[in-house]
Amino acid sequence: MTVQQSTGVVSRKILTSAGANSRSSPRTADSPRVAASTAASEDEHDSNTHNSTQQPLVSSSSSVARSAVATSDVIISGSGDCGDRNGNKSKHCERPAIVFLRTRIAVLCLLLVSAVVGLITAQSYFNGQPDIPGCAMSYSRPRFVEQTKFDNSWTRFSTKYKLYLYREGGYDAHDEAFRIPILFVPGNAGSHKQVRSIASASATAFMELANNSPDVFDRGQIGYDYFTVGLNEELTALHGYSILEQADFINDAIRYILSLYPETRAKYRLPSQGTRFALPTSVVVVGHSMGGVVARTAFTLPNHIVGSVQAIFTLSTPHNNPTASLEYYVDKVYSSVNSFWRHGFHNGTLDDVSLVSIAGGNLDSMINSDYTYIGDLAPPKNSLSILSSGVDDVWLSLDHQSILWCAQMAKKFSSMLIQIMDARQPSQLLPLDERMSIMRRQLYSDWERGANAAPESLATNRTTNDDYSYVYVHRDGAARLVPEDMQKLLSGDKTNNAGLGVALHLLPVNRATSNSTAQLVYDPRLFATALASGSIAVYQPVLLGCNRIKVASNSAKPETSVTCQTIPAPLPTKLPMRRADDDPELPLYALHYMEVPVSVLEQFEFLGMQLPAKPGVAGFFHATIVKDLVQLESSPSYVRLLHSLAIRTPTTKSRIGSSTRTRIRLNVPESPFFVFRGTLTMRRNTSSSQFMSAAPRFRPIIRQSDGRRFESRFWYDQDTVDFAIHGCGAYLPSDVITNAEDSELKSAGQWDGLFIDVWADPDYYVGFELTLRINWYSSLNRTIKRYDMALLAMSFVWACLVMLHQLRTWNAGVSLETTPSPKCRGSLSTPAFPSCLTSIERLIRNGTLSVLLVAAVLTPILQRMVAYLMGNVWSPATLASWNNLFMGTRGSGWVLGLVPALLVIVSLGFVALEAIVLTAICSLASWAMADVSGRFESTQKHWSRHDVLEAVSEDGRLKPRFVKIPVRPLIATVAFVVFVCTFVPYQFAFLVIYMAQLFTAIRTMSHAYLAAPHSASSLTPQRLLVSDVLRDRARYQLGLLLFWTSSLPYCAPELLVWVRNLSVLWFEDAPSDHNLANMAGYFALRLLASYHIVPRLTFTATERAAPSRTAWWLRVMTYTFFGSAVVYAWLYSIRRPYILYSVANAISAWLALVQFAEFPLRLVSPVQRRVLSSSALLGSRTSSPAVTPVSSPEVTEFPVFARSVKPLATASRSNDQLDRKLR
Repeated sequence: MTVQQSTGVVSRKILTSAGANSRSSPRTADSPRVAASTAASEDEHDSNTHNSTQQPLVSSSSSVARSAVATSDVIISGSGDCGDRNGNKSKHCERPAIVFLRTRIAVLCLLLVSAVVGLITAQSYFNGQPDIPGCAMSYSRPRFVEQTKFDNSWTRFSTKYKLYLYREGGYDAHDEAFRIPILFVPGNAGSHKQVRSIASASATAFMELANNSPDVFDRGQIGYDYFTVGLNEELTALHGYSILEQADFINDAIRYILSLYPETRAKYRLPSQGTRFALPTSVVVVGHSMGGVVARTAFTLPNHIVGSVQAIFTLSTPHNNPTASLEYYVDKVYSSVNSFWRHGFHNGTLDDVSLVSIAGGNLDSMINSDYTYIGDLAPPKNSLSILSSGVDDVWLSLDHQSILWCAQMAKKFSSMLIQIMDARQPSQLLPLDERMSIMRRQLYSDWERGANAAPESLATNRTTNDDYSYVYVHRDGAARLVPEDMQKLLSGDKTNNAGLGVALHLLPVNRATSNSTAQLVYDPRLFATALASGSIAVYQPVLLGCNRIKVASNSAKPETSVTCQTIPAPLPTKLPMRRADDDPELPLYALHYMEVPVSVLEQFEFLGMQLPAKPGVAGFFHATIVKDLVQLESSPSYVRLLHSLAIRTPTTKSRIGSSTRTRIRLNVPESPFFVFRGTLTMRRNTSSSQFMSAAPRFRPIIRQSDGRRFESRFWYDQDTVDFAIHGCGAYLPSDVITNAEDSELKSAGQWDGLFIDVWADPDYYVGFELTLRINWYSSLNRTIKRYDMALLAMSFVWACLVMLHQLRTWNAGVSLETTPSPKCRGSLSTPAFPSCLTSIERLIRNGTLSVLLVAAVLTPILQRMVAYLMGNVWSPATLASWNNLFMGTRGSGWVLGLVPALLVIVSLGFVALEAIVLTAICSLASWAMADVSGRFESTQKHWSRHDVLEAVSEDGRLKPRFVKIPVRPLIATVAFVVFVCTFVPYQFAFLVIYMAQLFTAIRTMSHAYLAAPHSASSLTPQRLLVSDVLRDRARYQLGLLLFWTSSLPYCAPELLVWVRNLSVLWFEDAPSDHNLANMAGYFALRLLASYHIVPRLTFTATERAAPSRTAWWLRVMTYTFFGSAVVYAWLYSIRRPYILYSVANAISAWLALVQFAEFPLRLVSPVQRRVLSSSALLGSRTSSPAVTPVSSPEVTEFPVFARSVKPLATASRSNDQLDRKLR
């Protein structure tokens, strides 16, 4: 007889014996009721109930005996034999793998969808950038001189932070500072060495200025001394207390730097002609990333010296909101600092301070460039915000680090710094108005500065024909010049005096209307002249207003004699001619463009253009007077942009070959989430004309901008471009905007649509067509950057719902586990506490996922609607607080409901993946521990849990007993309290608690495996009940582990900072890091859950006893607690996810209180005392009057429990040893 056949005989004998016992042994009042499932799922409820009503009432011992038979059958079927009770094989019996697929089909589909979305999202995040890098590398010869005198007598942080003086090799010969002091503050995990590119470029630029301008020192321009701080590479973006410590150190460093100059200014004399330089009273501060926040925080601290900083320059600094709100102090620092700065400009505290914010734009994946806009923090007279793509001579998007080393940016930034210095002033800077004007001129293009506006008055300088080499009238209405044409005119018969070097070109304006505009576009290489020194000088055109002079017929003067006077004209706007694939190391050429309204020429007959008579070797000049500028306007909806929107320029004869620039205004919402893909199709001029050429003078140039002057971008010779905006982030700070009444501040942040300007050769092209549509791939990239923290919040919501579903199922006393097939022989008594994957499966099937998807779509729409209706009623602070709910309303757009809906699906898949990983880790580890315990006698007693087995009699009844108070956990509790209060931050304590909970879950699962019957000889009611109870407890502990996993990210920042501080022997932490309340809930629940499962809160309507009423209240409060946590996390935690740690701590404290409530409940009723005392140890379950046979899901949940597929003789070796120990 085979092993399988013999086991079947034993099973039938046990079944016969159990049947006899069931008829002779009625159920007693104090015996536990074995929980059994009433259905495999809700749709199988009716059929299973019908089958159960035909079963006789059985006792617990009979039920366990029947389960023993089922266990034997499942063991045999796991080894490959599938049949009925008589040993006949049945084709209807399903294998465990089929059961797993059928019962987890929803989770598998969810994982598949989440994986696809996650891969697309990751691909978009790394490769969906709409811009292409184009930086040239910068080089330096750095040398850092540590300021050793800056010790404990100056700052208490001397052992943690360091101060250095940068010296450029070949330029700085002295190791002492005597020029104008400037302090560099690195950002998150930044180094003091990051200053080298800017400092080197500044030294090079000053040397060039000093060589070309002998009077540079007389103007107070003496160069900069760059100081830089080493801040231990701390994670200031994640740790708010580090921001305060660094700001405190910055104030001490500034005080020390200013103390150096009274001695060094007298020691090192500068070559000035009687100019007296003032002693510095302030330091220029340059902050990168979070260094800019640290610099602004320094103003709020008590050790700040008023007036010691009058200029702050920030590079890629998130001013408005933190990039990652994983810690309470970060949000608190931001709120207090921003409030101080708003009130400071309002009450005059910061009147002389200038704040400049430069950001990288699309390529910066570390921060959200929306948060770098400071129009909400400071008035325009004190502030300036711009993206690097709009900075003249840069025109590039820069990533978070390249904004420091990019050669184009370093050169432009250092040039601006040199022009605002003035060592004659105590502040070492020009007055506020002057330096803000210079900075706008350096950073903004003339187009952005509004230089093309109509001049208010005319100049009075007059010229005549005698002042020019020749005078030429372009009577066709357009001036078209190339080097060949200019050379012919210079050598023609109309030349007056070639030695004068300048010529006058005239355009008639007598037929122009008041709305006409003169457009001039030229290549500056046409006017380049080589100087004797070897440098190249570029001549700029001078615009004049000219009138005819009446001359006598016998006069020797030319027929066209004019007198002219200069008119104020705008500086030319640069149009970069950079292609996406151009080498960044090559020189960048730019066209120059000007627009002059004809209204300023009402007194004149001609527009005069004073140009060099001798041309350069290349280039062109084109000028024309356009009657009406081509300005198109469109107000497309997002639905229209889903497909495409075509915008065509008119082709009427009055505009053919006339307008050089065409503007399109898109009235779209100020939404930074969308990227619009534009395809430009130019229409070539096919008419025969003497001015037609075989190729255009220049390829089309596209420019994106808006009315805020915050962002602009250029594209040259590209048919397909991506338009996107920054500036209006998803959230507003929650404090009162005191400057909201300032009309100047309001206008600076007003949104008036997206502007698209196209420059094209008016002789070669007659128009174009621009097709727009939403680029979903790149839009996904921008959404991730703005809502990367939302995944944590949504995952916590799902973790709460999973835990709530587990508790509701446990309290209901039923099992949601499914059977392989009703025709399979045998059954198991299934545990009532569902696993994490079972709860996730039920949340998908019972409509919870659908409800959250609908809520995700409707919440932002309702939030936006309420904000629109109450905008004129609520105060700015109330509107800001309302905007901070959920995903915000500012700049969101009505279609933002699609974003949270996507996050709901992805976050549930993420939680399911967490559950699978935790289950796999615990299962593999428990199998390994159980295997070691079964092989070695010395470890078997420790892992077999004799205290559990001894609480169950041989017939499966529970012995009334109380849980012994453990001694070692009490010792661990005292040690924990001492360490957290003195040395260890509570975040480290939580990590220890989490790892201890993981170890406890592994140990409990290994106990369940050892207690499970693996052979016919060990198949007893005692083993079955203990195995099921331990499996319930393991699932509960695993559920807590999944719930606590969502709190791990909020402990990482403090742990990293704590470890880094220990490396430099710094032991000072934030006061809140040693607050016991921040880990009390986790610790209490971990201590109680290690020894017994949460009690089932059951009650009936007829019961009036105190335990039943208490259970009802505890049950209601538990569900209310979880429901409130879900709603709170849904509305508030996306903006401030760090609050989820405290919410999880409070829920854990409540569950610990529920578990601890068992002890007083035992004293109320003798019956309840017997039941609950046993439940405290084993987690007993109630059952329905009849037992419905179902198969165990443990084959699918914990694969290590299916080791019965081995030959039974081999699999029972360790269990026989355990049986001998038990006997």
